[in-house]
Amino acid sequence: MRKAAVSVLVVFMCIFMFTGCIGGGLTLEQRISSSQLEELNKEIKNVPLFSTTFKDAKVEVEGNHVTYKYYYKMDLNAEQVAAVKSSLESSGLDKEIENLKASIKKDYGISDSTITYIYYNNDGSVVAKIEG
Repeated sequence: MRKAAVSVLVVFMCIFMFTGCIGGGLTLEQRISSSQLEELNKEIKNVPLFSTTFKDAKVEVEGNHVTYKYYYKMDLNAEQVAAVKSSLESSGLDKEIENLKASIKKDYGISDSTITYIYYNNDGSVVAKIEG
């Protein structure tokens, strides 16, 4: 999971580097083009073990809020959900969130960004939600 998060972070940072800083007052959503967001959505699926673990993943940007949504392929029972949730909560995603927020602040001057990772079970229920 951590490698996937790092891969996504690297892609997002590359997008920031290629687009450069744009004038003030605009939200992150307004600064990222639809083609950049489409490319990011392709890249998050191109990480090791994605196809064996997840059936889909999406990145959404609304205002200054970025949401990563991952959809598990298999049905996780209550015990598995608890184990996955615990693993995700201790995986270092909080550090990745802080790194991504620092990148957004540096590259876009946006200090009020928020990042959320949501992992969904195959039945659509939330397995874990990590915010920062």
